[in-house]
Amino acid sequence: MRELKLFCVSTSTLQPLATASLACLASLTLRQALQPNRRPLALHLALSSNAAATLRVLDVSYCASLNCIDAVRSCSQLKVLRMPGVCASCLSPLAACSQLEEVWMADNAHVTSLVPLKACPKLRKLDLRGCNPVLRAQVADLRLSSCPELADTDLVVLEGLVNELQRSMPPGVQKAAVCFLRRCTDAERVSGDVMPLSWAAIAAAHGAIPSLVQLLGPESSSDLQVEVARALCNLAKDGAQMQADIVAAGAIPPLVQLLGRGISADVQHEAARALWKLAAGHAHNQAVIAAAIQPLVQLLGPDSTARVQEMAAAALRALASQHVQNKAAIAAAGAIRPLVLLLGPEPAKMQAAAALRALSYNHVGNQTAISAAGAIPALKQLLGPDSSAHVYLVASGALRNLTGASWRSIQCIGGGRPLGASWATSFRVEDS
Repeated sequence: MRELKLFCVSTSTLQPLATASLACLASLTLRQALQPNRRPLALHLALSSNAAATLRVLDVSYCASLNCIDAVRSCSQLKVLRMPGVCASCLSPLAACSQLEEVWMADNAHVTSLVPLKACPKLRKLDLRGCNPVLRAQVADLRLSSCPELADTDLVVLEGLVNELQRSMPPGVQKAAVCFLRRCTDAERVSGDVMPLSWAAIAAAHGAIPSLVQLLGPESSSDLQVEVARALCNLAKDGAQMQADIVAAGAIPPLVQLLGRGISADVQHEAARALWKLAAGHAHNQAVIAAAIQPLVQLLGPDSTARVQEMAAAALRALASQHVQNKAAIAAAGAIRPLVLLLGPEPAKMQAAAALRALSYNHVGNQTAISAAGAIPALKQLLGPDSSAHVYLVASGALRNLTGASWRSIQCIGGGRPLGASWATSFRVEDS
């Protein structure tokens, strides 16, 4: 046996390993139950003398009752040690593991010294996320004195986060990793423990995107699905290649599923928002995401919250923009009437006007249907002094598409409201 994975382990379940023949074991993974027994986990039972001699990879991630790693001393060939969330306070046993190349010890506030790792000259990766801040100051000395190949800790964190997205991790750990990734990719990054990482670096970090996508499934909690959708939305803002990578990873089917009936409003909102960002300005994605048109139209109805209606309108706008087939499909799905009804209330009116603008641009059939649904009077109401400049702009663009009026005559409807020199040229752009 070369690899062994045990789940819901305890000291009693490890007893048989003490006498088992594991002479060729190279990789051992142990996972505890979500609410482990208070009794400390006896790691030495799993590392019998014959197993320890050949072990290369030991993964005890989030074994919360493991407070001592003394048994690792006998693992002379150990190369990878994953121990995030473990309560061990001393790394001295690792001084006997001279072949160590990777140590993953996130979320350990007890360790205060990296000195034992000076006996590990091959060390390349060290994850200190969530550890005692004093350790970061010791990394430079460790690199200079003993471990010249030690990578930048911020970059190593990415790989650690992706590992924590795996299905074998506790849900709380998965959610914390997703939240960290989302904050890292937020356009308005905050100071503190969040690193100024590029979106490209996140995506390249050992399969971050596929790992996020698989957490959109029904096995995940609604809270986790919300965070995953937000993270994918942030990533999609990085440009066309990132949008394509997310779609290629299979994100569209689960996101469409999250628009359905019985799904929480928060999840529907974030799923629609992610689809909006994935479709925006990307012709290939628009075609793929066309499968979401019918459920998005359903979300425009009175059974949805105002926030969900707003995001559904925004996603439909992105799907319609400069895409003739989608324009027709959205109208055929019955979107026009509910979009017209959304021109009055906040917060959906701006996105509803923008969707109608995109649907009516260079599409005579949609122009006729939108006018017949009573959009023109409703759009004129949005030209009043109480409307924001953005609402005024998209409503004016929709009116121009529907009536063929010049921008000057439309400006007169709005009381001659000045919007600057760029306002007139905006009518030549379908979606702003």
